[in-house]
Amino acid sequence: MTWFVKEDGYELFFNRDERKSRRRADLPTSQSNHDVQYLSPTDADAGGTWIAANQFGVTVCLLNHYQFEQIETYKRWTSRGEIVRRFASTSSLTDAEKLFDSLDLGDYRAFRMFIIDHRGDNRLCVWDGHSARIERDLKTPKSSSSVDAKHVKSVRKDLFANLNLVKSKKVDDYINYHASHFPSRSKESVCMHRDDASTVSLSHVSVSSEGIRFRYADGSPCQAILGSALAMAFVEPNDKNQLIENEREVARRIAL
Repeated sequence: MTWFVKEDGYELFFNRDERKSRRRADLPTSQSNHDVQYLSPTDADAGGTWIAANQFGVTVCLLNHYQFEQIETYKRWTSRGEIVRRFASTSSLTDAEKLFDSLDLGDYRAFRMFIIDHRGDNRLCVWDGHSARIERDLKTPKSSSSVDAKHVKSVRKDLFANLNLVKSKKVDDYINYHASHFPSRSKESVCMHRDDASTVSLSHVSVSSEGIRFRYADGSPCQAILGSALAMAFVEPNDKNQLIENEREVARRIAL
């Protein structure tokens, strides 16, 4: 996952890596949660999602936390993809933090959930299977890997720095990074390829005062192209009446 903040919003890019045994995800559609509209693809196996961008310009992204996976037990885990659906109606980072604090985290395997608002401010809600924490003001990029994670993350971060993407505000530069095979077409490359898993899609979310746009490449980004954008009008989250209603809704959901 990478992103950059611009004058009136942000651009976010998110590769999804999955096992080859999983079904192909359903393409992004316009959906709703508590009367809040959002754009999101759907996991065909579990029904949840890994990314959602809503009408308030808030995008929620789920990254697995492989290094802290719990030991297998008799427990029937709730799909982590359902967490994103729950957070898809959040209008602010404060809203998201309250919802995270209300979760019964023992129902979920370890995860990291990244949330960015329409101004480009962000949070990372972390559940490592034992304790929870919230990190603030993260720097791009963020990555995960189920194999040799420390090394893989280091390679991808170094490539990001070497390409000078820290200073780039060009969408194409970021798309090229997400489709790249440095140092080879392998577990290390951003567009990941292993015998058992690979990068299966790329999502690009663009948020500005003019609206929210969601583009999706259905396949490895080294081969699949980003499709036409789904678009949605931007709703100002600072509207007083809307904020009051959202706070009431958060309180209702926490009470359930």
